[in-house]
Amino acid sequence: MAALSIAWNNIRLVTRTKTALFFTFIFPLIFLFTYAGIFAGGNPMTVAYFFGPVVVLQVMGSAFWGLGLQSVMQRERGSLRRFRLAPIGAGDMVVSSLLSNYLLLLPTIALLLFCAMIIFHMPLTISLFDLLILVTIGSFAFAGFGLTIGSIANTMQEAQVYNNVVWFPLLFLSGATIPLPVLPHWLQEVAAFLPATYLVNAFQGVMSTSEPLSAYWPELAALLISGIFGLLFAWKLFRWEKEERIPRSNKFLAATFIVPFLIIGGWMNARGNVSSSFSKSYNLMTKPAASHKSSATAGQTAPAGSESGLVSDFDQGSASAQFGVGWQVSTDSMMGGKSTAQMGVVSGGAQGSPGSLLITGEIVPGSSYPWAGAMFMPGSKPFGPADLSNKKEISFWAKGDGKTYRIMLFSSDTGPVPAIKSFVAGPDWKPYTFPLASFAGSDPHQIAGLLLSGGPAPGKFRFQIDEVRFN
Repeated sequence: MAALSIAWNNIRLVTRTKTALFFTFIFPLIFLFTYAGIFAGGNPMTVAYFFGPVVVLQVMGSAFWGLGLQSVMQRERGSLRRFRLAPIGAGDMVVSSLLSNYLLLLPTIALLLFCAMIIFHMPLTISLFDLLILVTIGSFAFAGFGLTIGSIANTMQEAQVYNNVVWFPLLFLSGATIPLPVLPHWLQEVAAFLPATYLVNAFQGVMSTSEPLSAYWPELAALLISGIFGLLFAWKLFRWEKEERIPRSNKFLAATFIVPFLIIGGWMNARGNVSSSFSKSYNLMTKPAASHKSSATAGQTAPAGSESGLVSDFDQGSASAQFGVGWQVSTDSMMGGKSTAQMGVVSGGAQGSPGSLLITGEIVPGSSYPWAGAMFMPGSKPFGPADLSNKKEISFWAKGDGKTYRIMLFSSDTGPVPAIKSFVAGPDWKPYTFPLASFAGSDPHQIAGLLLSGGPAPGKFRFQIDEVRFN
């Protein structure tokens, strides 16, 4: 309870200080707008690639320049003396600092995520739970760094020297500011020993290539273990008075919490996968679009028969289409239903292509015909049919959570009920082909809409599509 009370007081002090509020909430937005607006050029897929480094910079900054310097400043000013007279131990002080830093970090990350999605249309390719895990482990690990430096530094000047010695390598060699694949190979090998590299790499892997968070368990384990070491050393070396001095032997002992990073870095270099691991998401972000991609954009139409048949390959980071209007969310809300859906272009598609369309949502029973997914309208606006008499089938690639999904065709004679076929989207990319004539009740020559929907079973769904074509 003592730690909670002190943490709450620390948060109240921050909210009462304009300078602290600026560096806690406004300054991180400057990094976001710089990375997303200048480096990423506003491209949603590239913004997703750079979002991880922005979060890591905030996590590191709050630990080194927040926690570490704050503990030294309190000791130099004598602010800790009043706590020492109370029944409060060093452990309470360390835990309270960790807790207040973490609770202030969460709304900052939420603000960054909100701005990235609303202003730059960044697709949310990571679950909120996975995002919380990454932020929590990162905050825990770097808090150990910051508090340990604060414990061993005797003065503010000394703490700033220690911070800069650690900060600059983490800043420039971890991928937080300069993408690692553009650095020489020997520097990439050095980066494999840095804790910030693990957090940046995990963010970019999950958000750019849609990899599961479990693929980065060695790196996250190293961060977690080192965070525990750092907090234990901060507790062990905690000082109430500035006159207290720490023996040099204890300072060397505190340096042992880098051991997990040495082990993981050596393991990564021994496996020889350092460059390929760092380059995987970077290559998807920088790979040019396929040569057959035209300049057609959402909302444009093309005369029937003048297209190659490709609807969308999503390689340029948008949900546009080669003809007709682009992909858009469609749910049963127009018929009084409560099903929901979201969509966004993500890095990584079928057969190594740069992008694909991620569709998530929830089918909620209640309407006469529940659906939620993404729709493409090949005809002219608002819902006119397109003459596709020279096309015989619809094909696409898909992968998902193993559930059954529906492909629906709306034609001039189906009325309010579409023609439906089902498919199962498993964890691996798989091609699907359906003859247009197999859609009972539809006119394959006059197609007004193509809908890929979750269901029919109620519940949450998540699947991706790529290379949609009429052949």
